[in-house]
Amino acid sequence: MKMAVQFVMRIAILFLLTYELAEAAAAPMAKPDCNSTCGNLEIPYPFGIGPDCYMDKLFEVVCNGTGSSAKAFLTSIDKEVRQINIRYHLYSSDPTVQVQMPIIYSNNCRSSGSGAALNISGSPFNFSYYHNTFISVGCDNFATITGLGPVVFGCKSHCIKSNIVERTRCSGFNCCESSYFPSNQQEFHVQFRSIDESLAREEKACKYAFLVDHNWLESNKPDPSSVQYWETVPIVLEWAISNRTNHSRDMFESLKKRHDVRCSFSDEDEDFDSFTCDCAYGYQGNPYLPSGCQGK
Repeated sequence: MKMAVQFVMRIAILFLLTYELAEAAAAPMAKPDCNSTCGNLEIPYPFGIGPDCYMDKLFEVVCNGTGSSAKAFLTSIDKEVRQINIRYHLYSSDPTVQVQMPIIYSNNCRSSGSGAALNISGSPFNFSYYHNTFISVGCDNFATITGLGPVVFGCKSHCIKSNIVERTRCSGFNCCESSYFPSNQQEFHVQFRSIDESLAREEKACKYAFLVDHNWLESNKPDPSSVQYWETVPIVLEWAISNRTNHSRDMFESLKKRHDVRCSFSDEDEDFDSFTCDCAYGYQGNPYLPSGCQGK
């Protein structure tokens, strides 16, 4: 009897979740007469494709290609975007985008990847400390991330024969990782140093580092040593709307007056004052659009 009740409850919960997702999907996500998708990617406002479809140029998306193979690019940071999330109801996750970012290589590498830094300053995005993992690959490697004021963090990896190490683990031998990254960061620099200067030159080969979406990492479990042959990896950026322009301030004041929208204003960092919104309890949809929040 108990198992039957639990089964019925699970079915009811599954039905409720399916219903809520269907309702959210039915709500308008883009402005009227604007393309709402690029390939298989949904483009919700304040992002948009084409003039008058985005809030401002910082949220402009360019769609290259046609059909399901089309790719979307954020012009403000010149990166391919793979996913865009808004808070469509009270309990949604924080607004984020998943983008492809270049891998950072040491000076003795020959690669088409990035140099020693990633920089998205001046954009409405920052590197997510919650959704990303920092990984560095290389023998005798002390990789540190600098450029964050007094905060310095990173990880160390020692040398060991590669066939002894589990391919999908970065446990400190030939590969290391750290899940800690300070919040509200728009740039970082990576410095590669040796742990043991007595090691032979051939053991100090190419070293590289990257931030990566840890959910993607857990799902795909790539061999860290194979990443050196890639140009980019997916990472998660958090986004918010800056309150520095008259347009965004007027938008914020207008949204605050709506009964179906809840906005939060952040003044933690005087260099990145911003706000985000979601549909209030009992509503879901796109809070940034007029009539975008619909009752359940």
